[in-house]
Amino acid sequence: MEKYQLAASSTMGATGFVAGLPADVRDRLLGAGRRRSFAKGEIIQQRGDPGREFWHIESGSVQIGRYSVDGRLTLFALLGPGESFGEQAFLGEFPRMVDAMAGSEAVLIRIGEAELQALIESDPRAARILLKTMARMVQQAFDLVEASRNLSAIDRTRQALFRLCGGQDKDIAVPVTQQELADLVGVSRVSLGKALGELESQGAIRRKYGKIIVSGRSELLSPGP
Repeated sequence: MEKYQLAASSTMGATGFVAGLPADVRDRLLGAGRRRSFAKGEIIQQRGDPGREFWHIESGSVQIGRYSVDGRLTLFALLGPGESFGEQAFLGEFPRMVDAMAGSEAVLIRIGEAELQALIESDPRAARILLKTMARMVQQAFDLVEASRNLSAIDRTRQALFRLCGGQDKDIAVPVTQQELADLVGVSRVSLGKALGELESQGAIRRKYGKIIVSGRSELLSPGP
């Protein structure tokens, strides 16, 4: 059975680079990319790989994290359709910083240098739009850290689960133990249990062995009765 560990902090959770592009630019970029299918559990990229491309998720889910030497996955995010990943290493021309694995059968669109360069040459707006989109992603990451500082235990738990849901919307199985989630949120196991109990009473989650079922991302953000 695969082992999971949750990171103590993460700035993942934005919908990604492609989602921030204007619709016409996004459609041209994705139309030029190459589709590739991945089986559940198949490795998409590994830490240290050269960043020769980035990926857009057309269907299925992708787990983002880091594998330790003992095979434990430190999970950063679960991404779904409409989200993208790998942009930072690709645009920054540095090695991959995280591992990515298909969380289910998935179809991804690969965007490489040729596809991006063709877009920039065909549309004078493209380069500026790309820079603005990346700047927005960085700002979102800083906003996430700042907003987390003074939140209550239950709101920090909501935020962590929301981030781990990625782009998925309904009945999301988040593969995390309660102790791992407590470590992520930065609270005691007892405090987390109380927060999860309240979320469960609101119908936002269901606790299962080794995972938490999130009824929906909108339910996580809605105050209870």
